[in-house]
Amino acid sequence: MNNSPLLNHYQVWLDDFTRVSLLHGSCQQHITQWHRLAITACPMPESSETEVVIPHCLLPVTRTDQLESCSAAPGLTKHTDYSLLPGVLLSECYRLGKSRLADQLQMLFRLHVQPGIRQTLTLLCWCELVTGKDMKEWYELHLSLPDTLKQWLAIKQRTYRGLKALTDDYILVTRPV
Repeated sequence: MNNSPLLNHYQVWLDDFTRVSLLHGSCQQHITQWHRLAITACPMPESSETEVVIPHCLLPVTRTDQLESCSAAPGLTKHTDYSLLPGVLLSECYRLGKSRLADQLQMLFRLHVQPGIRQTLTLLCWCELVTGKDMKEWYELHLSLPDTLKQWLAIKQRTYRGLKALTDDYILVTRPV
């Protein structure tokens, strides 16, 4: 494991949730490859850069490098209402002081329960967050109808080379056995 308490904390938590999900058949065995986490640098409007935990598979999509160590203090609150990657993303949003974004994501998760939407929102949000995109658009998504949201997601995914295929694969492994 990495020598970062922050990364290790999330990785152990994610591994535990993954193990239970696999035991109950609520996802496919191959999900473990998606649940390897990394730390990368993220531009923030308030400061120059900060460290953020991200699924390792998103590093090439976001064109960011993995950091070997992390100076961020692990003052975390795990968001346990959502397990697996959505829970890690929400926890990171809160840790980074982006509680409004986390609240918006939770609202979207509750409003749009169609298959694949939560996974698509999770991976896309991480890409936008890590690359320093302006997240203002995200705050009005709860007003969108399901078809409008799907169109918006498809357009945004095209911004990140390989994200659509990656997301489709992730949706498959999150399906129950």
